[in-house]
Order: sequence, then structure tokens, then C-alpha cells
Amino acid sequence: MLANVVVVFSLSLYQSGYTLKGYVPAYGKDALKYSPVLYAKPDDKPVRVLYELDRHGGISYYYVWPTESTGKPLVDRLYDYIRRLFYGSSADVEPVTVYPRNRTITFESYSHRRVWAKFVDGDCYVVGGEVVENCTVNGTHVKVYVVTWNHAFSLVPQSGLVRVNLTPEPMTPWEYAHYAIFRRANESIREAAIRSLILAVIVTALLNATGYYLLVRRKGWEKIKRKLKRGS
Repeated sequence: MLANVVVVFSLSLYQSGYTLKGYVPAYGKDALKYSPVLYAKPDDKPVRVLYELDRHGGISYYYVWPTESTGKPLVDRLYDYIRRLFYGSSADVEPVTVYPRNRTITFESYSHRRVWAKFVDGDCYVVGGEVVENCTVNGTHVKVYVVTWNHAFSLVPQSGLVRVNLTPEPMTPWEYAHYAIFRRANESIREAAIRSLILAVIVTALLNATGYYLLVRRKGWEKIKRKLKRGS
């Protein structure tokens, strides 16, 4: 039964695969001019940053970490397995999107909350929130800070972080598919895992019920029939 659950769960989570849907060629003269300045923990820095354009004039910068770590080995191994199935690799890829035309930046912060802010004259004005002073370098590179273990961001300066010096690279079609960018942007790994687990339990229950009927109940009826025939 456990083997059934694992197999069905794994196939269900993996089934949609990886696609180039939504990919826009990564080019643009503003990509380097508006790249964020990222700050992260010294022992948990991204290894690269890739950029691509979206259909609304935004430039998305995708920071790539080898993995995510909660610090709990058993949980990390299970989560790593799920991520490999769903995203094709254990890499954690987190985007920060900048819209040069209206000088707006957006990203996910604590508890997956979407943050929008406008940067003007070196300061950032968070929509519905605070004003962060001196939040840019040269007025175009917004300072962004990694604030959680799963690499959520904030504009508020944090202690204990160091500047990450990475040169943004244009994202190729292969990298877009390899990191499952469309899937990351449009599907929830939590919802997919729960859906796959429910499906695995249902399929396992049906398989075992069918097997029980065919191998036990039906065999039992055959024995009764044979006894009745011998008795007659």
C-alpha cells in the first residue's frame, strides 16, 4: 500500500512536465541598468541570477539557490524530493521584477505576500505601507534583502547580510524549461502536493479493494461452490 501511494503520488506530481509556455526572449538594454542589488546570508547566497522580459515591459531577475534548507534533515530530504519532482531540480529560484517605465519593483516577502514599491530619487515607496529611504544604488539598482530561510525578500535593511556580487545573465530557453519557470509562476507546489497525495490515497484504496475482492472474496466464493458441489 505504501509503495502504491509513493508511486501514484510521484507520477501525479511530475505529470505536467516542463514547458516553454510564457517564455519571452531575454534581451533588453535596461536589464543591467536596473538589476537589483541583493543582500543575503554569507553561507546562503544564490549562485547565479538570470533575467528575462515579460509581456508588460518588466524585467524579471531570477536568483538561483542550490536548494532550500529548514535546518531539519528529514523535512529537507522530503521537501527536496518533492521539489525535484515538481520543478525538475532541487534548486530554489526566486524572482524580483522591475518595471523601468514607471520605476516599480515587485517580489514576494514574508508569508508569500506580494510587495509592490515605487523607487523615486533614491527612496522606495511601498504600496500601502512604509517609505524606505536610500533604497537604491545610483537611483536605478534597488537594494533587496533576503529575509527568510526560503528566500523571501524585503526592502528594509537587515543586519548580518552581505552583498551578493553576481552579473545578471540572459535566460536561455533551456534554462527557462530546466528551472520550470512557467510552473513556478503559475502553480502552487503545496496545492499540487496535497492534490497528488489525495489522488494517491484514493487510487491505492481502489487498487487494494479490487485486489481483495479478486484474490480473497472471489476465491472464498469458489471454495464454497466446490464444497456445495461435493456435498451434492
